[in-house]
Amino acid sequence: MNCDRVHDLLPLYLSGELKDEELAHVKLHLQGCAQCATAVQADSALDNALRTAMLEETPDVSAVLGRIHERMAAPWWKRPQFISMPMAGVAALVVLAVFALIVLPRLSVHQAQRNMALAAAGDHYQDLVLLRHPDWEYKPEDVARFLQRQFPHRQDLLPSITPEGAAFEKVRLCSLSGTSYAHFVFRTGTVETSVFLLPNSGGSAPNQAVHLTNGEHGLDVAGFSSAGLAGMVVGQHGSVPTLAIADRLSRTL
Repeated sequence: MNCDRVHDLLPLYLSGELKDEELAHVKLHLQGCAQCATAVQADSALDNALRTAMLEETPDVSAVLGRIHERMAAPWWKRPQFISMPMAGVAALVVLAVFALIVLPRLSVHQAQRNMALAAAGDHYQDLVLLRHPDWEYKPEDVARFLQRQFPHRQDLLPSITPEGAAFEKVRLCSLSGTSYAHFVFRTGTVETSVFLLPNSGGSAPNQAVHLTNGEHGLDVAGFSSAGLAGMVVGQHGSVPTLAIADRLSRTL
């Protein structure tokens, strides 16, 4: 079975509708063809993202359906031309409307979160490995003034965000993709952990957001948000439990 034939059968393969001989041929081809296997993984990931988005939030399409029903009930000479299309076409328009209203914004938000996480990993590397920025606050009185300026309503912030077993080291204000974050650094032995933090004006419910591993520098990034704050935890892969820290911060801040 060649690549063109496999591509034709991919929708049926992903939906579980392929049977017996054709299924066996597709599986055999995917085992030996990296290009087709990558295509299957990409299509499967997109399918899972769409399914998750649709399950998490049922869109209110009553207004769209109401307009369609109203126009279908009108006399034929008053109907817009597109209503004369088959019902399958109308259904497709509804699906496209739902996709544009719900799914595309979710995918855009996820990409924005990923870009911000990559920016946090880059800042951690530049600040703590390359030592690019000298403008840190170390002294208790300077740190206290920094916290009062940036987080005036969170007097208990520093002990709340300190990872278990770690000690506060320093803090500075940095810019990640044009957004100002407070970059807190904590140390456990020789291991440094970054917590990037900013006020969350949206007031969202506790949530653990994007998580990724930056292979270039061997860093883990885990995002989080709470009712009043949002941020990211960055640390060396395998040495810093970024996911566990982010989960705690999302629930306690």
